[in-house]
Amino acid sequence: MGKYLMGIDNGLTLSKAAIFDLEGRTVGVASRKIEVQYPKPGYTERDMDVVWQMTAEAIHEVVDSSGIDPLEIIAVGNSAHGNGLYVLDHDDKTFIPGIASMDGRAADIMDEWNRPGGVHDQAFPFVRQSCWAGQPRVLLAWLKQHEPDSYRRIGKVMLCTDYIKYCLTGQHTTDYSIISGCGLYDSARLDYSRELLEIYGIPEILPTLPRPVWAHDIAGRVTAEAAQQTGLAAGTPVTGGLFDIDAAAIGSGVIDEGVLCIVAGTWSINEVITSDPIIDKRLFLCSLFAIPGMWLTLEGSATSATNLEWFVNNFCYEERQEAQARGISVYDVCNEKVASLTPGSNDIIFHPYLFGSDVQATARAGFYGLGGWHTKAHVMRALYEGVVFGHLSHIRKLQAAGARIDKARMTGGGSHSKVWTQIFSDVLQLPIEVPEGAEVAARGVAMAAGVGVGVYADYADAVARVVQIEREHRPDPQVAPAYQARYEEYKNILEAMKEPWNRLAKLNA
Repeated sequence: MGKYLMGIDNGLTLSKAAIFDLEGRTVGVASRKIEVQYPKPGYTERDMDVVWQMTAEAIHEVVDSSGIDPLEIIAVGNSAHGNGLYVLDHDDKTFIPGIASMDGRAADIMDEWNRPGGVHDQAFPFVRQSCWAGQPRVLLAWLKQHEPDSYRRIGKVMLCTDYIKYCLTGQHTTDYSIISGCGLYDSARLDYSRELLEIYGIPEILPTLPRPVWAHDIAGRVTAEAAQQTGLAAGTPVTGGLFDIDAAAIGSGVIDEGVLCIVAGTWSINEVITSDPIIDKRLFLCSLFAIPGMWLTLEGSATSATNLEWFVNNFCYEERQEAQARGISVYDVCNEKVASLTPGSNDIIFHPYLFGSDVQATARAGFYGLGGWHTKAHVMRALYEGVVFGHLSHIRKLQAAGARIDKARMTGGGSHSKVWTQIFSDVLQLPIEVPEGAEVAARGVAMAAGVGVGVYADYADAVARVVQIEREHRPDPQVAPAYQARYEEYKNILEAMKEPWNRLAKLNA
């Protein structure tokens, strides 16, 4: 038997391929940036052929640079962003761009569906999740209404993970975690449902939907053509794949109840694994987990660490210069500034809504309470805390719906900052563990592939062998009252701003 596993992770702008040994250590990583296209207001697209080409190049590079014989790679798994829409025609050819999950062209249909008693209310007992414009069910309805010729040409409906897997194997399959997280699958009955598709007005799409398999099932093998493009060995097993949120949980070692998985990156991801589904209309998503019989419930929005990236890119010229002179990251400089202030010493409130919000469609980011005596350190600390308050709002909803949370595992860009992770621990009043390694989602899907080919007896065995904890943060109960007071102010300002946000949106329309 070979000695290595490969995990592929396709984000919205970056495709990564990583090789791991059987103990989860990273042997090599390669990535390619994929251009996102915005052809019209609200449209967010990617050229499907380019997505595959860049993914294949990343795979080839990591195989070549690692010096590993491709025959030593015993299985490949892949994860990607959920939702959006990737379709082929009846001859298995691409003919329209892939549509990303942030696409907003179908906002009018979504608004109509979300009216009381509308399509969303009718579909909820089947799908157990909220409805937004970038889901394939909404996008398919939009195509049928606005581009009927394209709609009639659809021969295969896929998500991004399914498409990459198709390019590798020639097989048309999906994974239960992916398909149950996009509103096209009847999670209550564990099957596709014509009745559900009729609610959406797209029943004719049923024959085009992919066959579901589990993440650890062998869905196909690398074809000769894909082998030539990627440098993998023809015949290498390719397993079912994973929704990236599931991959992050597995790669963090979160497979049991009572543990919260936090991803602080582009999105604020807050998810729990349970043996029974948590069914609540207030929650963002409830879907099948990678482990049969388990469920994943998620609360999230695009309100996390990417706020800091925006701030650094636009306002931190001096900090970048200092970092360059000292030979460190600009984010290390930011962390030092934030750590120079103690909890409760700052009175600025930040709402982390630069890239959207779940509180209302018109919400915008803002710093509130700025005074002439404040420094950039005060502003940065407010940003760090505001991002954590955004996570807290989601976690409170999970707890209100019945989720048990005893501790958390945290990944994503925000987890690299010790000061930020400690703020998370203090605000949430939870112990927080940070797993070792950077490519958590790729590692998680590689672990699933390892289960599929018998490297690991099951997911518990994979976690025991692979996941190591780099550090742990313990909450300080003495600072909890100050953070709770600031969180209440965060919520009060949010309520006060809702009508001004609406007026601003009307002015900009």
